[in-house]
Amino acid sequence: MELGQLFLFVVLLVVGSHGFEEDLEANDAVSNQTATAYSAGVRMGIINPEKYSLRTFEQHERDIFKDTYREYLSLNGNQTISYQNWLLMNNYGILFDTQESMFQRKISKRSTADNKRRFVNTVRKGDILITGRGSGGLLGHAAIMTTDTWVLEMPGGKGWQNGIPDNNRQITKHKWFDIHASDWTTVYRCPDAGIASQAARWADRKYYNPNEGSTKTIHITYALTTNFQTTNPSYCSKLVLQAYYYGTGSNKVIRNPGNAIIVPTSIPTYFLRPYWLTNKGKF
Repeated sequence: MELGQLFLFVVLLVVGSHGFEEDLEANDAVSNQTATAYSAGVRMGIINPEKYSLRTFEQHERDIFKDTYREYLSLNGNQTISYQNWLLMNNYGILFDTQESMFQRKISKRSTADNKRRFVNTVRKGDILITGRGSGGLLGHAAIMTTDTWVLEMPGGKGWQNGIPDNNRQITKHKWFDIHASDWTTVYRCPDAGIASQAARWADRKYYNPNEGSTKTIHITYALTTNFQTTNPSYCSKLVLQAYYYGTGSNKVIRNPGNAIIVPTSIPTYFLRPYWLTNKGKF
């Protein structure tokens, strides 16, 4: 079963169904709902307890998950989704290939300067950047390198419920790192440099300047939308997948996302052989 199929299978599972047997003896300080949600993630192989403890999950739930879930509901009031299924949709904020949380605290023996040096020397045109800082009721954030230096993104922000006009932007890889210095950025790369370059050029032309110039002439509104075909409005992970879907000609690089919300952690699962993304590290 390919990664994309596995992701769909997991999302469609019904968690907390009749006969679900709790195999986790939660501490009294942890609510039953939290313990059940965590145990469900463990049972389905999403959560590796050795990499993501119940205590850490509880902290993320309190500080991030619950508020983000409420944000999602406020934007999609006519599309009810349970908290458990929302966690599944976001893969609990865990990257599929490493089973590491995007919200893991950035404690490293490397200095910030050394980490930045490694990041700016690693990233190149077409690379996909995924980090934990999200917006719009989704966990995480994604962007694409349009050149070896420039990052194209839609950062979202306050007021996204009503749409944020002119939200697309390009920043240097140095500035990206500075913004995300306190949280990890995982770098994914398409193994075909030609395909990666095509995707990057498409993103630049459709989301910044049709002539690939340095002046921004395209202005995109940030909003979650299930219409994959349109570029305005759009949001971070939709932008990235569109580049590899529409910008690579007749090559079958990714499967058709259909009309669904694309969460950042799921991006690698859409890629098909021989274009499976490689993880170049976290910085």
